[in-house]
Amino acid sequence: MCTGQMYAQPGDEVCRKCTFPSMILGEDNRCTPLYTALFLLAFFLLLFFVLAVFGRLRLHCLKRHLNKLVAGKDWEELHSTQATLFEFGLWKHQACKEVTACKQKVKSQSFQLGISLQYVFERLEDVYKDIAQKAEWRLDEWGPVTNSGYLVKARNCGLQLLDAVAAWDALPTCEYPKNPNFHQVAGLLAYGPLALGKHLCCPRDGQPDCSIVDALQAESSSAKATWFLSWVWGYSFSTVYKALTRWWERHRIISGASLEDGIYMWWCVFVNNQFRMLEAGLVEEPGDLFDVFGQQLEGIGKMLMCLDSMSSGQYTSRIWCIFEVFVACQRSIPTTVILPELEVGAVASVKDLTRECKVDAEQAKASVQKDADAIEKHIKEKHQSFEYVNRTVEHALWCEVIEYLERSESAQPSHESTSTGPATTLTESDVSMEKSEMPSAHTGKCILQ
Repeated sequence: MCTGQMYAQPGDEVCRKCTFPSMILGEDNRCTPLYTALFLLAFFLLLFFVLAVFGRLRLHCLKRHLNKLVAGKDWEELHSTQATLFEFGLWKHQACKEVTACKQKVKSQSFQLGISLQYVFERLEDVYKDIAQKAEWRLDEWGPVTNSGYLVKARNCGLQLLDAVAAWDALPTCEYPKNPNFHQVAGLLAYGPLALGKHLCCPRDGQPDCSIVDALQAESSSAKATWFLSWVWGYSFSTVYKALTRWWERHRIISGASLEDGIYMWWCVFVNNQFRMLEAGLVEEPGDLFDVFGQQLEGIGKMLMCLDSMSSGQYTSRIWCIFEVFVACQRSIPTTVILPELEVGAVASVKDLTRECKVDAEQAKASVQKDADAIEKHIKEKHQSFEYVNRTVEHALWCEVIEYLERSESAQPSHESTSTGPATTLTESDVSMEKSEMPSAHTGKCILQ
């Protein structure tokens, strides 16, 4: 009998060596089971290796494809890209991570954009007037409104419109508002058929219609935000314009900056995709909403708190404003209060101080009730009551008013005029006073202009 690596079949005169393919095909071959197993193992290892190399090459091609889509701003194709097991095999999980990370990065970069202050000063009003003349305006209980703005306001106020077209047609026509509030500005420029981002693909979800900052990025009128603006939707355009003008005149002298250097405001009416949030009424999860807000505020690191007035202003009655000041205080983010006019004598006593800075977060309102409910729930979960938030915001506002009183005592009223344009006259004492009030990074100190 043959042994070892030899075998014999009936009729053979000599033993045969166990060679391929005899070792596999031979009958009564002791080598057959072992070599068959080894052959199959080698085959599957080779197949595994080929699939692994192929998947790795596909993964490399995927990264190049994603980078190409981002460079070409092909957001629709980017968000439709999926990683399948058939394409990537063993690398499917890694491919999914690459696709998700790329989409998230693009979305995050979009949320970090701010509108150019130069655009706000030099072009925004003209753009508004030009588009406003093309739109149809009607007069409802809230004032002049576009059709898109009317439908959003009706939904937010809980009005049930059985026939939206008939309800709109029943309203009297009117001229566009010359000094609109930002509900009216948003209904014209941020969403609706004439909006700046209409029909442009949104980088955040790949769907038609994008935010104003995404639409303006192509003309370099938006870029990564350098300041966070806390404000009230009910403010008129002139209120915010004047406040920003007064702040900028001082800031440019102190810092030596110019508008051409790039000053970009994270201003939610322009940054958020109002086609989704207002027109479609999509509500983000409260946790996501707070995370986005907190990340932007902390990432920018500087906040402008825009008050309309020191006396009976709207700011402390709005829940979002209170929440923004509270978060800024918690994270020691330097805050500057800006005003459209310097109101000398608005606060003349401690009684005036406590009255004007009184905060009641529980009674504060929001344009969208769901936002107010989410913030109230968040405060109660974190602090059990509103008292801590009220005291924190009040203390921050007291600091602002005290700074205001100290400055107004030494400043001459003639130099703190109510000028609405960038031609405000400043003295050397004004500038030196501003320099002494500039906050150091992350001190949480507040100043007022």
